[in-house]
Amino acid sequence: MKSIFNKRLLGSLLGVALIASSCSDDLLSLEPVASLSSNAVFVNQQGANAAVLGMYGGLAGGNNLGFRMNVVGDIASNDVSHTGSFNTWRDLDLKNWDAVNGEIGAIWSSSYNSINRANNIIAQVDGIDMDQSLKDQYRGEALFVRALNHFNLANYFGDVPIITTPTAAPIDDSYFVSRDPRASVYERVLQDLTEAASLLPVSYSTNNNTRHRATRGAAQALLARLYLYTGDYENAEIAATEVISNSTYALVPFENQVASKGTSEAIFELFFDANNQNPVTFWYGRDNGGRFEFGATEDLWNSFEAGDLRRQSSIREEAPGVFVNFKYRDNTTGTDGVHILRLAEMYLIRAEARVRTGDFLGATSDIQVIRRRAFGDQTLVVTIPANVEDAIDFILEERRREFAFEGHRWHDLVRTGRAVDEFEIQAFRTLMPIPLNARDVNPNLTQNDGY
Repeated sequence: MKSIFNKRLLGSLLGVALIASSCSDDLLSLEPVASLSSNAVFVNQQGANAAVLGMYGGLAGGNNLGFRMNVVGDIASNDVSHTGSFNTWRDLDLKNWDAVNGEIGAIWSSSYNSINRANNIIAQVDGIDMDQSLKDQYRGEALFVRALNHFNLANYFGDVPIITTPTAAPIDDSYFVSRDPRASVYERVLQDLTEAASLLPVSYSTNNNTRHRATRGAAQALLARLYLYTGDYENAEIAATEVISNSTYALVPFENQVASKGTSEAIFELFFDANNQNPVTFWYGRDNGGRFEFGATEDLWNSFEAGDLRRQSSIREEAPGVFVNFKYRDNTTGTDGVHILRLAEMYLIRAEARVRTGDFLGATSDIQVIRRRAFGDQTLVVTIPANVEDAIDFILEERRREFAFEGHRWHDLVRTGRAVDEFEIQAFRTLMPIPLNARDVNPNLTQNDGY
């Protein structure tokens, strides 16, 4: 099978990075001489558990879903503007990114780093002397993380290498793999998530683990998103319904799910604490001690209707015309959680899938659930447009308000074919460029058209 190829990353993909539970990006710079071999890690249940925790730590790192992965999906859209000094973010805001953009390169390399951690667990866990149910759980968690990273890579870059075996030094030409078609990547994601759903528990012994580790519901929720992105609307509705029907999850007042961690709405949420702080200080306004590298656009601010409680929970007007992300607030301890999957998305996935299959009544019911929560009015009646494309536009605007700063907007408009007109960009820019440093190392990597 294929393996990751970037020589510069090989040292960081093994060893100590696997077993550390810290979310620090320092893990990404470890050299091979400071690492433990996978054989030294996977010797008992304790080592395997440490590797799984380290896998989540990598996923929550600043170069992955803890920060950059989602911010790129916002600043490349029309929801976030660049207000700071970093040229890489400025270029993303201006839709003028290129193959040497460091933010794009970071999400590429961190994703394959995360995949390698998952691959080590998948390859090693079966040989450890421990209970089979725990082996199944760890394998399921690793399959989920591998699927999530491959899915994100395909959404940003299109065709990307599918990596299913761990990397180990020394390397040779067999590591220099080619890109796989995006359809094949999605098929691999489907296989991994289907198996993960069969192995993962419905919940864990603690609520925190249930929200911050992969569960069966998390695998089903990501399946629902995958089906939506690939146009399999019938299965998108089925998968979303499975999650909505799961008593583990329930909507809470919008402010509660923003201000609190691990609510019943969270399906999969990245966890941070005082020792492993999140890297979202770049979001905070200057009057909150933050860097304010990014701000919300006036267009996003104006997209909220009068009475929509989500605006006051999502955006703060720091000064006249200066809008700050308010979903991340704790600039003291850095413990704000980052939602990756939550129940509201399942309602809006099902609504979109139902519109696509002609069930406008069912779609209206789902949107009504979300809007009644948004306006704090359980008697509110929703009417959606009667034709498919207008109804999809209606749902996309609802998703925009619901998931502000959660990294969805760019992908929503790309997958529905609206990005070129909405952002006034050339069509080739709906895919990000393959990072130059990856292509410098691997001559078998081709570039996306236009770059």
